[in-house]
Amino acid sequence: MKKIGLYFLLVFIVSFSFSTQAQENYDIDKLNYYKYVVIPIQYKFQDKDNEYMLNSLTKHLLNEEGFETYMDVEDKPNDLKFNRCLALYADILSESESFFSLQTKLELVFRDCNNEIVFKSEGKSRIKNYEESYQDALKEAFEVFGDANFIYRYNGKNNYDQPRSIKEEKSVSEQAEVAQIDEIEHNLPGTYSLFNEKYKIDKIEAGYIMRNAESGDRKAFINVTSDHSILFNSEKMNGKMKFTSDGNLEIEYFNNDTGKLEKATLYKVN
Repeated sequence: MKKIGLYFLLVFIVSFSFSTQAQENYDIDKLNYYKYVVIPIQYKFQDKDNEYMLNSLTKHLLNEEGFETYMDVEDKPNDLKFNRCLALYADILSESESFFSLQTKLELVFRDCNNEIVFKSEGKSRIKNYEESYQDALKEAFEVFGDANFIYRYNGKNNYDQPRSIKEEKSVSEQAEVAQIDEIEHNLPGTYSLFNEKYKIDKIEAGYIMRNAESGDRKAFINVTSDHSILFNSEKMNGKMKFTSDGNLEIEYFNNDTGKLEKATLYKVN
């Protein structure tokens, strides 16, 4: 009897832990800040691509809600290639493989380009068939859109491109803020050297673009946030950028190959 009691106590602890995490509140309207949703062809808990048809079902359900979606293996539109912060990145977390799991439980998670959670929802199913159970739980996770009367309308208010608020009177701090903006706009454009290649940074309407100085090929999109952080987004390097004391640009980014946070320097040549 003691073993049975211990078993149900452990079941309760695991279930309570998962349900507690699911109670976190997120603003569903923030999904409108993003132009695209990218879905992986394989979630971490899956043994193969699109197992249980879960990834294609995620794409289908998001399309039904009005989102413009791409699988991570698909070719992306040009603006997303050079500014990955325009997209949300969908993920599904599962605790259904737990020894104590009595039902299929999934979390549908949306992250931004810095891996911060923007929104998440939970779905459950007691169907015994694996494929049907996973699909049923995912559909339940999507019920939050209907429950919240949510209608997706991209509004262009990306978290990393929000206009700063304007007050009637400029305080000392506001004047310093204007000076900081002027400094970025004055110092950021120019020609730089990185890994023995020359690049040119130019101002465009949506931010800044970095091109190869010789070929003119676009290499990165640079965006200045409302708090004046400088975000650097290319196909291989995505992170934050700042000025060094000698006018160069230091990029701090996560290297997927090494699994470490690394730095690279763009040396200004003129």
